[in-house]
Amino acid sequence: MNNLKIYCFHSHRKQDKKITFAEKYTIDFFSFFKTNMRFLKINFLFLKWGLFLIGLNLTFPLFAQGTKFTVVLDAGHGGHDPGALGSIIHEKDLNLAVTLNLGSIIEQNFKDVKVVYTRKTDKYLTLQERADIVNENHANLFICIHTNSSLSASAYGAESFTLGLAKSKANLDVAMRENSVILLEKDYKSKYKGFDPTSVDSYIMFEFMQDKYIDKSNDLASNIQKQFVNYCNRSDRGVRQAGFWVLHRSACPSVLVELGFISNPAEERYLSSDKGQNEMAKAIYNAFVYYKRDHDKKSGGQIIYVAKNEPVEKKVEVKKEADQPAEVTAPDTQQIINPVVVSSARKNETVTDRTKVPVFKIQLFATTQILKTDAADFKGLRDTEYFVERGLNKYTYGAETEYSKIELIRSEIKSKFPDAFIIAFIGDKKMSPQEVKLLKK
Repeated sequence: MNNLKIYCFHSHRKQDKKITFAEKYTIDFFSFFKTNMRFLKINFLFLKWGLFLIGLNLTFPLFAQGTKFTVVLDAGHGGHDPGALGSIIHEKDLNLAVTLNLGSIIEQNFKDVKVVYTRKTDKYLTLQERADIVNENHANLFICIHTNSSLSASAYGAESFTLGLAKSKANLDVAMRENSVILLEKDYKSKYKGFDPTSVDSYIMFEFMQDKYIDKSNDLASNIQKQFVNYCNRSDRGVRQAGFWVLHRSACPSVLVELGFISNPAEERYLSSDKGQNEMAKAIYNAFVYYKRDHDKKSGGQIIYVAKNEPVEKKVEVKKEADQPAEVTAPDTQQIINPVVVSSARKNETVTDRTKVPVFKIQLFATTQILKTDAADFKGLRDTEYFVERGLNKYTYGAETEYSKIELIRSEIKSKFPDAFIIAFIGDKKMSPQEVKLLKK
């Protein structure tokens, strides 16, 4: 019995050992499988997200190509707001003509661009309504078209504005004039959060404002000004900053263009002509081509190369008799009449050979009128001269071959003519501002 019991006991222990061994490896297998499943699961998540990001990277350019670039074009004023009044045309009509012309050129050449107009007819819109159109269309770019005006008929030239603090009275005056349309609205102070377009204090807000679109806006504005000079042969008043409400409330790069002065008879004739309106529209379009190309490069979209318009042919006419000035014609002739001394005090002097030596002069102002040498406009200065360029008589003072000497003269007359600037000629050829700067060095 004892032996039997022992045998049974040993058999039972042996069986226990076999079960323990099987359980051990079964547990190890499932433990191994479970651990590796966790590893595979983690790696699968990484793999899944990796494939998603790769796919996104591959499809984003296609998505970008399929998304249209949106530009909003705003013809300033309209309806019962005529803007500046000229003797031939109202500003609102001039702005609309150039805007529609510009939009048509963009639509013809860019199939991937959506052009939105704030107005296509003689319609009144508030400044906020114009900005709302920009934001509701998620615009990539906003271009406002305006025409300048001045109390002086001699003011001329094109300029472009971006949003910012007006650092000069002239810039502030332009902003105040364009913002004054707010006054046509009822309860404008509550609508525009207390902003008063006639109060200098209201414009202080722009000093503390940071516009994240300023770099792109400045790039476009600079290109527009270059095209006005190179394509249209217009006078460049530069890129400026001022507090325009419509730019402030638009969430994209934006530029406000002043085509020229409707108060200047010569510029008004040019801007009111079909030729002038077409050329100004094409100049802005050329700048848009550069902007769009740069946008496509940076966004990863397909770059569409579109040809720019070639510059208009510049006609040159020389005045042969200094004491018999030629008749002043409108700028649409695109004439640049080579400068010749016409001062009666100097007309009998022997002119030295200046074909190789640069001659520096100070440009005082420009006007459509031919002034007498003792005119009050010269504020006591004698021996002034003038030359005709783009249909305007441009009056100068002084003539020096050394830049330091003409700079000294300019400082002496600065109190009388604060806006006077230095120009230069080699022979009968007027030099560009860039060339003058090089000579200064």
